[in-house]
Amino acid sequence: MQSAVRRVSARVRVALARARSSPGADEQSPLRRLLRDASAHAEAAGAGELQWATQPYASAPAACADAPAERSEPRDATVLLFPGQGSQYVGMGRRLRDVPAARELYDLAASVVGWDVWRVCTEGPAALLHERCQVCVLVTALAALERARDERPGAVQRARAAAGFSLGEIAALVFAGALQLPHALRLAELRAAAMGAAARERPGGMLTLWLAPDARLGALLAEARARAAGAALPEPVCEVAGYLSPGCKVVAGDEAALRALEAQARAFGVRRTARVAVAGAFHCALMARAEAAVREALRALPVAAPRLRVVSCVDARAVADAAGARRRLARLTAAPLRWEQALHALYARPRGAPQPLTLALGPGGALRSTLKLVNARAWDASLQVDA
Repeated sequence: MQSAVRRVSARVRVALARARSSPGADEQSPLRRLLRDASAHAEAAGAGELQWATQPYASAPAACADAPAERSEPRDATVLLFPGQGSQYVGMGRRLRDVPAARELYDLAASVVGWDVWRVCTEGPAALLHERCQVCVLVTALAALERARDERPGAVQRARAAAGFSLGEIAALVFAGALQLPHALRLAELRAAAMGAAARERPGGMLTLWLAPDARLGALLAEARARAAGAALPEPVCEVAGYLSPGCKVVAGDEAALRALEAQARAFGVRRTARVAVAGAFHCALMARAEAAVREALRALPVAAPRLRVVSCVDARAVADAAGARRRLARLTAAPLRWEQALHALYARPRGAPQPLTLALGPGGALRSTLKLVNARAWDASLQVDA
């Protein structure tokens, strides 16, 4: 065995030497290309619900057609990350009490939606905050940005890119000037009402799955659907709703299918499951009616081209113009979240290149936790701006 290992090691050293010395080897040597692309990630081949699963050591992805070509030096740039629904907690916003611009933001939001956003965020009760969480998280994330503007004005001025997790994409587009805050608040309210109506029409839920390296997620989803199928539910839904990191996915679907998945999870290589504290099966086919309502509302909503790079969690591509922003906002309700892929698009750098400063804004620490799993070097250059 040891002699075999030595022979393989010798072959690798010889291949490396040839790759370094041969003219044009960067294009000719598969090993050289493998080393060059070691930090690149791309979509796995295939179709269906796992078509967005990422794999390391993939070929370098082609340039995004709608991404701006301009790049900033990482040391001179800041990336802003905005949280989504589920990050809320009673008491969020209290750290912003002494930030005048943040308090003004809460007051402005209250004048638009007709209820006291600050009071619901800071005092609850929890049931009311859960009901109104989309507006509350949106405002609190933008208010945390005002705290960052006070404490780190240079960092905010150097913002060159932004992204938001689900609802957070609306906040990112507000910062980028693609949406005006009053319109964003109305959109968040309508989106919440449409998602709630769809959830009441066909109850479901969401599960976070932590996967072993050899997990058979596609087979597990198919098994869960088969076990849940019956006369009362002829076509059950159970599908990936969020790609968080290589070993962590979120699934959504009918309650019967989720229970079947939980019962069979270990046999298919799932290490752990946890219910997501939401009132429906978001970011999956069960939200089709909600997506239609949001799409219709967007017809009358003014949307502009973003003034900086916003990478969408819908397709992990930069939003280049108003039409692109409107298209992604429409899909933001029923489409799976490609958060892992969006982070790759934001932080892809040559080996050894520095990462930009990242500010994770608003309630909860999930954005930085996920960033650490996807890109530890980017996490090391990130800060949480609490609310």
